[in-house]
Amino acid sequence: MTLDLSAQLGTIRKAGQAGNWEAAARDLRRLLNLQLTYSQLARCARTVSLVAEHAPSQQRQSRIAVLASSTTALLIPVLQALAFRDGIQCEFYEGLYGAYQQEVLDPASGLYAFQPDIVIIGLHWRDLHLPPVTEEPESAVRSRVAEVTGLWEALNATARVHIIQYGFDLPAEEPWGYLAAALPGGRERVIHAVNQSLRQQAEAKNVSIIDTQRIAMEVGLARWSDPLMWSKARQHPGPEALPALAEALIAQVRAVCGLSRKVLACDLDNTLWGGVIGEDGLAGIRIGPGTPEGEAHAALQMYLKELAARGILLAVCSKNNPADAELPFREHSGMVLRLDDFAVFIANWSDKATNLRSLSSELSLGIDSFVFLDDNPIERDWIRAQLPQVAVPEPGPSIYGFLAALDRGRYFETLVLSKEDRTRSMQYRGEAQRRQLQSEAQSLDDFLAGLEMQAACQPVSSKNLERVTQLTNKTNQFNLTTRRYTQAQVEELAARTDCWTGVFQLEDKFGDYGLIGVIFCGPSTAAVWEIDTWLMSCRVLGRRMEQFMFDQLVRAAQAAGIHELIGVYRPTAKNPLVAHHYESLGFEPINKDSAELRYSFAIPVEPWNEKAGFVRLKPE
Repeated sequence: MTLDLSAQLGTIRKAGQAGNWEAAARDLRRLLNLQLTYSQLARCARTVSLVAEHAPSQQRQSRIAVLASSTTALLIPVLQALAFRDGIQCEFYEGLYGAYQQEVLDPASGLYAFQPDIVIIGLHWRDLHLPPVTEEPESAVRSRVAEVTGLWEALNATARVHIIQYGFDLPAEEPWGYLAAALPGGRERVIHAVNQSLRQQAEAKNVSIIDTQRIAMEVGLARWSDPLMWSKARQHPGPEALPALAEALIAQVRAVCGLSRKVLACDLDNTLWGGVIGEDGLAGIRIGPGTPEGEAHAALQMYLKELAARGILLAVCSKNNPADAELPFREHSGMVLRLDDFAVFIANWSDKATNLRSLSSELSLGIDSFVFLDDNPIERDWIRAQLPQVAVPEPGPSIYGFLAALDRGRYFETLVLSKEDRTRSMQYRGEAQRRQLQSEAQSLDDFLAGLEMQAACQPVSSKNLERVTQLTNKTNQFNLTTRRYTQAQVEELAARTDCWTGVFQLEDKFGDYGLIGVIFCGPSTAAVWEIDTWLMSCRVLGRRMEQFMFDQLVRAAQAAGIHELIGVYRPTAKNPLVAHHYESLGFEPINKDSAELRYSFAIPVEPWNEKAGFVRLKPE
């Protein structure tokens, strides 16, 4: 079916003009979820500017500076459109053409006046000024790397931002051919060495690297390198490559903002295997070796299994009889995935929007954490209409497009891989054991005692910095202020001697929850701390962990000579769960401003007796 973009944008604008901006925003995001060309995205960007001005608040706000050695005027509207699609309200700063070094090195430049949260640095192979063969390749690599990392260090010294750096791409034409990669000083080989060295240093400097060589391979060199646009406007890459580049950049922005997806919910029939298990039976479905279709389904399953290995939760959302749905996982030799690869398995005849809501509730994760994969276009459209927060790839009419569509969306991009990520599936299996214990317990006290919980408190450190940043950006329900911080900002806060940071860990006899809570306190006056951030994973609700966190906070305040704590609650659509948190701990309200409620707690002089009653766990 041909996309009539003009008609769809016209309908969206009419909805807005009629005052229905919420519907306009929903339909515009659905449109932007399709795989659009550069010209289509550029046309959408004009409508995005109109709708974003009136639409409901976005999930996140970010200030993004774009610096480059080439033209960026065509890229920024595409970034604006994709950011709107993903619920990020972005303000952009476009650096002066080719003046990226001056902007970074001059503390009085427009870059620093803009006060960005994220800085994108777009460089390409021409900026390395490499001959076809370098006589001293190791020295050449060191000098080029030092130029780039020097920019990172200057940025972090002045602004403490997250940096998204383009990796260096390859020339589209290479006169030395095979020798460019074979010779020790060959241009291609040196470029690879520069990129590898940058990747090795990136994490420690709050930098993520965009793999431009992979993007060029994805879109094709003819689209990536456009000689006419380079000669005419110093545009690189070419306009038709900008959607793929922008997708990679926005995936990094989502990761910085804590908006990476965490769950892949997938259909079964004609998705994980070919055919319909309830009609074709075990012998009739196509999965594994023997047919091209079966091998393609197996390749998709392998991709999902590798997602699970890095901490992405897999769930089944299928219209099926439960016994039929489980049968291939139990008995078919061609299956890559098995039942224990899934955190939750729902097979029934309810509509899939209802089942996705059930999955969200059972996993204690927001519906905006989900990606939904289904072969049926009717089901995909139903989810887009009923649950616009869910990402729905458009895989096309056959299994051969599924894997590419899922990978192209970069839904699960993260900056780091924490211990909690690696063990997430195991944690959810432990949760099933806890539910069984709870169903058998005679009382809440018996249930909690049976868990044999142990808890720990430690400050923010290099060991937990990445996980703390993850929590500050993705926790919504048990989050008193919902303030978001980049890793650089968390690191800066932790280094301040007038602030206190508490990072909390919990485990029980069924497993380790990992780091599940954070408190940041800063000075209000000499003897008063204000609680800037108090958040906790919803996975430990009902465990009295918030009391343990409060116990440690009070004891730290006593040790620091603090006389009073000021608690702040900033209501959002997602955090009414903690509306009475401070009163429950004995704080007294000191204002009634609905935008920001403030509470006071007088620190007692006498030693504080911990009320949570947990066994203290030795911090890692």
